[in-house]
Amino acid sequence: MTRSLRKALLQWLLLPAGLALITFLPLAFHLVHQPAMEALDRALADASLALVPHLEVVDGKPRFVFPAAAEQVLRADRVDDIYYLVLGPNDRFVAGDAGLPHEPPDGEDSHADRVSFYSHFRDHPIRVSAVRRTISGEPFVFVTAETTRKRDQLRVDLAFALILPLIFFAGATGLTIWFGIRHALLPVEDIRRALHGMEHRAMKPLDAASAPGEIRPLVEEFNLALERLEQASGAQQRFVANAAHQLRTPLAGIRTQLELLQREPDATERETRSHQCIGAIERLGHLINQMLVLLSAEPGGRHASLAEALDVPELIRERSPEWIRLAETRGIDLGFELEPARVTGDGLLLGEMVANLVVNALSYTPASGEVTIRSREAGGQAIIEVEDNGPGIPPEARERVFERFFRLPSASSPGSGLGLAIVREIAHGFGGEVSIQTPPGGRGALLQVRLPASNRHSPSS
Repeated sequence: MTRSLRKALLQWLLLPAGLALITFLPLAFHLVHQPAMEALDRALADASLALVPHLEVVDGKPRFVFPAAAEQVLRADRVDDIYYLVLGPNDRFVAGDAGLPHEPPDGEDSHADRVSFYSHFRDHPIRVSAVRRTISGEPFVFVTAETTRKRDQLRVDLAFALILPLIFFAGATGLTIWFGIRHALLPVEDIRRALHGMEHRAMKPLDAASAPGEIRPLVEEFNLALERLEQASGAQQRFVANAAHQLRTPLAGIRTQLELLQREPDATERETRSHQCIGAIERLGHLINQMLVLLSAEPGGRHASLAEALDVPELIRERSPEWIRLAETRGIDLGFELEPARVTGDGLLLGEMVANLVVNALSYTPASGEVTIRSREAGGQAIIEVEDNGPGIPPEARERVFERFFRLPSASSPGSGLGLAIVREIAHGFGGEVSIQTPPGGRGALLQVRLPASNRHSPSS
């Protein structure tokens, strides 16, 4: 399921806001409702106290004189019904509404001088206020009560007074958050539209300066990735173009030789041309093999999936017979100075790397020349060197010789121009580097490859 950043932000912002509102509503209701109820209780208690002056004890008998006008004032309420009760010692009825509750239903705090509680009277819920006073040495209880319609209506009014603004505030907050998130995500939408409108052949860097600070690193990384992609695409296009050219030339030569071969009546000449075709096919096969090795050495190729401990001197010895035969054919003295060195990686690619170093040196070294292959470890690195006493490589060309299909203008021997490009690509795949140096004698070329050494060592025989 596709995750939405907008929905996630809405959830994480609205959820706390909703929880805050839900928590605030009961608290706000309590903070407003409690003082209102207390004010009504005080008014009811004052009404109970107003009954006290109307009681007197004459000859030991209580007499409650409550003028009609005073009773009318007491009971004057447009919403609730008002009741009162006066009790003497031992809860004897003195005056008022008989049966009116004067003690809390649960009996709690019934001996206090003043108590307020809820009860029922004449099938109606009521709020009661009872006040105890001592008159002429005798205890009396003065009780007033009212129905709860006013209190119930007050609760409803308070609830609406709080809920309606909160609903409006919640709605306004939600809309503000929604529009805020939408506005904040506009740069992301702009980036999406910019990417959607890009063509494969016309991809341009995004404007990082106008992007918000949180998105700018992402845009910058995208631009860097785009730059690397363009470089890789350009390198690929150049590789394809050069490869096509390199393949087209031998194929055209082979075709020409075959056409001439078909029309050639002389048997000796036909044999000569046949050998020329075979040689051209071999060179073409070598070129194709070089291209395949180069592709295998690129990031994500063969090297990325294979890693084994490799004994460099042993690998060189395994491949040395073919180099020795080539050296003998060209009259070159091929020497070996192999000390222990181990690396981790793909043995096939490492062998191809060393082979390209050796073949390159043998190709440019004249007859009676010398080529030396060395291996050793130093400073946590496995070092492979191939030194020759040939014409060398001019300093200004030492970087270009690693370019694909590049060949020195002075090159006379056949080649594809891929050998040293393969060496660098494989060395980078192993996490190493390759460099060209001038030998101590000052003549020829010294190609040195430094690779991370393996942690596991074994003596080389």
